[in-house]
Amino acid sequence: MIRRPLAIEANKAKNCPLCTIDLNKEKVFWEVPAFVIMRTKDLKGHRERIMIVYKAHRHEIPYEAYEAALDALIKIGKKVFKYAPKFVIMDSTFATINEHWHLVATDLDPKAVDFDQILKTKWIKVIDPNWD
Repeated sequence: MIRRPLAIEANKAKNCPLCTIDLNKEKVFWEVPAFVIMRTKDLKGHRERIMIVYKAHRHEIPYEAYEAALDALIKIGKKVFKYAPKFVIMDSTFATINEHWHLVATDLDPKAVDFDQILKTKWIKVIDPNWD
């Protein structure tokens, strides 16, 4: 099987954990040339936890790309988090990888390891997956 890296060589940072992800080994929910939505490496006690990652190694992305990323994460999140009454898209306040643009979406499970941290994090959006 051919290794399918997240970032193409020209847009990749050697020591970035997101740039070096092998997408063949990840649970990928959606992918286009600029973005990928996949399961996070650590579920932190959640049934599901997903992220959208900009494929090029960038700290910031253009506003139009940001809006498209939010729309895609909401659309995919409604399917992934169908089991939950609500899910949130979080700001990168406590992100462990700050140099590569990504957003995390998660359910609001109070038993999850990071629940207190989720409550301390700014939420970009709260979504009810069963509402259109």
